[in-house]
Amino acid sequence: MPFELSVNLEYMFHEAGDRLEDRMAAAARAGFKKVEIFTTANRDVPSLKAALAETGCELLATVTDPRIALVMADQHDRFREMFAQAAAEAAELGATHIVVPSGIAVPYMKRPMQLDIVAGAIASIVPVAEAHGLIILLEPVNTRVDHPGVLFGMTEDAVAVIEKVGSPSVKLLYDLYHSTTERENPAEVLPRVAHLIGHIQIADSPGRGEPGSGQIDWPAMLKLIENTGYAGPLGLELSPTGGDTAAALAHIRALAA
Repeated sequence: MPFELSVNLEYMFHEAGDRLEDRMAAAARAGFKKVEIFTTANRDVPSLKAALAETGCELLATVTDPRIALVMADQHDRFREMFAQAAAEAAELGATHIVVPSGIAVPYMKRPMQLDIVAGAIASIVPVAEAHGLIILLEPVNTRVDHPGVLFGMTEDAVAVIEKVGSPSVKLLYDLYHSTTERENPAEVLPRVAHLIGHIQIADSPGRGEPGSGQIDWPAMLKLIENTGYAGPLGLELSPTGGDTAAALAHIRALAA
């Protein structure tokens, strides 16, 4: 089964310049029609909207502010205010998904209690997401290399919150790079969580480069993903090892096709 690919403009097409609009145009010229970005805060949303229309690209996902610690109940009001604006901007840009990072964990509270507090925060924004037609994605990210101290370090952390909230509008963003960096076995994890997955992102490991730059067996991995029943786009969230993004992605494009 072929997979459509989505490119994260924060990591790729840097050769086109600093502006996301210019990177989007470069991605479109290279044949990519789905894109992802981080937060829309302090960005020119009308300019991004115009670039999407001009290039014919579709924005798959944005990300809310990762600095908010959802485990801190006194930050929940600020979180809801931030999410309301982020969701409105994501919807304005035609996005279908919005990623909500967990923020940091704290050392003085047992993990189940922390996850309960985070679940309460997520549950409180579900009506806002639904009003904008957005799916909330919870993403575990590795603590070993890239994000020391975060609460969602393992897939099971995000899954626990998703199950506590119990809404079809809250799903899992499974990032293969983060999972393998945390030494999870995708062959064991993916079948267990397949019913909760809203999006999958990929990069090679180690290094977070393009597929083919690390040690992952990509034909086998794509077959594993296919066997879970996932049929959505694969998000490329990686740092190309060379200066030509399109060339770096040629291998995974051929495999995905």
